[in-house]
Amino acid sequence: MRLSVVFVALAGVAPVAVLAQEPFEGRGYVIACGEEGCFLNSAGFDLFVAADQGAGMLVDLPMLAAVEVRGSLSEIGDSSAALRLEAVERVADDLYEGNLQAMQGDWRPVGEANPFTIGIYGMDWTEILMEEEQDRFMMSVGDACADGVTYAGMAISLYRYGDDPGADACWGMEFIDDARMSLRDLSGDFGVVDFERVID
Repeated sequence: MRLSVVFVALAGVAPVAVLAQEPFEGRGYVIACGEEGCFLNSAGFDLFVAADQGAGMLVDLPMLAAVEVRGSLSEIGDSSAALRLEAVERVADDLYEGNLQAMQGDWRPVGEANPFTIGIYGMDWTEILMEEEQDRFMMSVGDACADGVTYAGMAISLYRYGDDPGADACWGMEFIDDARMSLRDLSGDFGVVDFERVID
C-alpha cells in the first residue's frame, strides 16, 4: 500500500474531540505524511501533526521510523489526538522498527482453507475474511503483552478500535523475512502460526 493510501485511511480516524493542551513526550513510529501533515503512532494513540504544527520535522523520515517526540496534545479521543510537535529525535537502535517495516502488507496463514488474510499497514492490523473486513486493531509493541506476559523478543498487543481499552490479543514475533512470518499466540491456544505473504 502506498503511503498516500495509508494517509487517506488514517485521515478517516476522527477523534472524539476533547479540547485540551496536554504535555506529551514519548517514543513513536512515523506512519505517513501528506500535504496536510503527518501521522505517527505513540503510546497507543494515532497522532496527527498538522503541516503548521511541526510536521516538517517528520516528512523526510522513512515509514515506521522510530522517533522520540515532545509536544502537546489536543483534540484527544479514545485512540487519536492532534500533536503540536516541538522536538523530534531519530532513534537509531530501536529494537522493533525493522520488524514493523518487514510486517507491512497482506499475510495468509499457511495451510488455511478459508480465504482469511491479515493486512498490516502502519500500526493497523486488519483481519479480512472473504475480502470483507472483520476486525481492525491498533498494534502496540514492546517486550511484554498488555497483561504483563513477557517475551524474549517483540510482543505485539492488539487493541480493537472502538472497544474497551483492554488488549484483545498478544502475539510474539518468532521469525520474519520477505516471504514468511511466524507469530506465537501469547494470549490464547493457537501456538505458533506461520504466515506467507500475499503477492498480488
